[in-house]
Amino acid sequence: MANSNPKVRIDSNAIIVELPLTTPTGKVRVKRRINNFGLPVATRSTPFQKNDYVEWQISYGTKDGNNVLDFIKFPDGKVGFELAEIVYYAKQLGILTQNDLEELLDFAESVEKTIEELETLVRYSTDKEVYGFKRFEEIVPVFIKSGRGYFVEIALKHKQKAIGYQSMVYLCVWVKNLEDSKGSSLIGRKAEAKEFARFKITDENKEIIKDVVRAFAIASKQHNADMKILLKKVMERC
Repeated sequence: MANSNPKVRIDSNAIIVELPLTTPTGKVRVKRRINNFGLPVATRSTPFQKNDYVEWQISYGTKDGNNVLDFIKFPDGKVGFELAEIVYYAKQLGILTQNDLEELLDFAESVEKTIEELETLVRYSTDKEVYGFKRFEEIVPVFIKSGRGYFVEIALKHKQKAIGYQSMVYLCVWVKNLEDSKGSSLIGRKAEAKEFARFKITDENKEIIKDVVRAFAIASKQHNADMKILLKKVMERC
């Protein structure tokens, strides 16, 4: 539903990102980090803890006509969305400088092989059986870059409607770095119905934007090409 989608807006000299806390089956989910693995959290019945985080499968393009940047057009017919909005607003506000965008473009252009080209899922057998069924294990490549109050995760997964693999990019923000609508911490309490939490992006934590762009740039050839388009269009417009 539209009202459960993440929201990106400008407030003074900051970008405000609002993330839903009660959408366990959506593109934004709250998880609890245990042994470097994220387990879903029932936020309406379970109080938030310090090892909880919001996992956002962030997009940069959409074919939906709402809240988009029409001047950023990608070859598949999508237009700028979410990450594109954040990059554009960051450049407008001076959070990202021209040098920052040029540096990111240089980075994207320097990528020779992407994760989808370099990595694969591996399955191997073990000596264990359960009721006559032989046990196999899979190695699934996951790449993580941590920052101040967040981490960016790239996971290689089977394509759902095609043959091969696809790299999925997630922006994960620790709940302890989020605040509710009153500016208070979420730790120690449960989520309210249809509640959103928010965090600010300023020039002090702009690396969060750069890390997401870098993640897409190394995730796949298509994402890499789209990041170049996004960056160039923002530089042309601003």
